[in-house]
Amino acid sequence: MQSPEKHVPGSAHFRVVGDILVHQRQLDCALRPDGSYDFRPQFSQVRELLKGADCTIANLETTIGMVGGLPYSGYPRFNTPEALLDALRDAGVDFLSLANNHILDRGSEGMRKTADRVKAWGFDFDGVSLAPEERPVIVELGGIRVGLLSYTEIINIENSSETWPQAVERGAAFGVKTLQHANFSADVRRLRNAGAELVFALPHWGMEYQRTPEAETVALAKKMIAAGIDVILGSHPHVVRPVEYLEAETDRGETRTGLVAYSLGNFISSQSRRYTDAGIILDFTVCRLADGSYSVKDVHIIPTYCWRSDNMIQPLCSKRYLKEAPEGMDGAAWQSLKESYEELRELLGDTFPLTAC
Repeated sequence: MQSPEKHVPGSAHFRVVGDILVHQRQLDCALRPDGSYDFRPQFSQVRELLKGADCTIANLETTIGMVGGLPYSGYPRFNTPEALLDALRDAGVDFLSLANNHILDRGSEGMRKTADRVKAWGFDFDGVSLAPEERPVIVELGGIRVGLLSYTEIINIENSSETWPQAVERGAAFGVKTLQHANFSADVRRLRNAGAELVFALPHWGMEYQRTPEAETVALAKKMIAAGIDVILGSHPHVVRPVEYLEAETDRGETRTGLVAYSLGNFISSQSRRYTDAGIILDFTVCRLADGSYSVKDVHIIPTYCWRSDNMIQPLCSKRYLKEAPEGMDGAAWQSLKESYEELRELLGDTFPLTAC
């Protein structure tokens, strides 16, 4: 029988949410009579939940700040006021992944301004390159240094003559970090040389609305793990996909194991397609062990439901409300919340506990 792992001082608690989308309906809910925007009420149900971690990570799937005099907009070309960053900071978000198919919705200028604003608001981020030689993104929490990498598999097509490969090439030329151009081993080595003790990757990948990861996606996850990535936090399908420990063989014939969340689903959006009102918060702790290695411990999943009423859209923890609806929620929405939770429970199985906090 194996002896219990012995911890030495040093641990970091993470919570990771999925896609933050801002459709027109959310813009309308945030608009105030004086013309300003306030998104903080949209995160009021989860603020304390997100603040309860040492580091909270999210995928920001919109450009930020007006570009070229165009009005703010939702789908298909997302562009959101800076007030969203105020709300995310107020809600406890620390790191934003910018590598996704909407990062060029306002062109390369919009991408650069989004990154500049995210940086100015105090967030750590990855997914776009603003300079040829950028400092690796490493966060230090509880004495543990974690490197973060963001990539996207998809860049939106801007005109009818463009193909998907051409769109990806265009995105890479503008500085978007793509999976197609990634060298995982080199990226991990660069982070390790800069002091990272663990590496997380945030890939934007897979087919939209498909709840089962494609064979190609699983193979790519194994490639990442073999290269030295410890935790994979996926986005893009807009629905939740399974979470698992995945093994991969390295070039030296060794076996590595990584924690993979293939898709965390939507955290907040106005999408109405089935399963898109559900998301998960992946909750885990990284601990330093006595032999100098690290362990990803206490993994659990917090199911979320995006509650859409006439004048408000907000995510909340669905398991908290299985016996009684939150104040103001009508019977139809409560039934939808409970169905959403049951669908997640069936999809995710019992490998990791589903909890309310």
